[in-house]
Amino acid sequence: DGKSTLIGRLLYDTKSLFEDQLEAVEAVSAARGDEYTNLALLTDGLRAEREQGITIDVAYRYFATPRRKFIIADTPGHIQYTRNMVTGASTADLALVLVDARKGIVEQSRRHAFLCSLLRVPHLVLCVNKMDLVDYDQTVYDRIVDEFTSFAAKLDITDLAIIPISALQGDNIATRSPNMPWYEGPSLLHHLEHVHIASDRNLVDVRFPVQYVI
Repeated sequence: DGKSTLIGRLLYDTKSLFEDQLEAVEAVSAARGDEYTNLALLTDGLRAEREQGITIDVAYRYFATPRRKFIIADTPGHIQYTRNMVTGASTADLALVLVDARKGIVEQSRRHAFLCSLLRVPHLVLCVNKMDLVDYDQTVYDRIVDEFTSFAAKLDITDLAIIPISALQGDNIATRSPNMPWYEGPSLLHHLEHVHIASDRNLVDVRFPVQYVI
């Protein structure tokens, strides 16, 4: 659904890449026959990930803007690697759930949102990605918003934002996109920079996270 591409785009738009990193990605993209610079290659480090086009392991990426420092946990969307997604989400202040605008809300979108709620991730952002492939159609976005908000009402989500984006084209990532004048909210980066997280931490009750018991 474009998670790795989104993270690559965030790193690119915040100028968090070295020139040789970008050159390497451009070279691999050309060798693969891609007509564009495949920013997903920045985060998919395992050879199996690049070959299959999916994320398997949790990859951590660091970047900063003048306002805030970020650690991104790029976690798998595939059902087979859900426990790796739980590992990344267990320490998160905010979760980004990506939805392909063409497919809408799928089972895995609901599962990940439910797990974020279960793990008490206080802030959730639903990114409706690939808006460029549905001609930036507001009705497609509105339908996904209605479906997800009715589902999220059953969960324990205190702060929900929904942003239409195109990770590949950079729409609404670092800056507001002129392609979606009907969307009046902030860009994704603006939201990430300004979301209030100082009062989220529970420093009273002891927590001992266990990932996996054999």
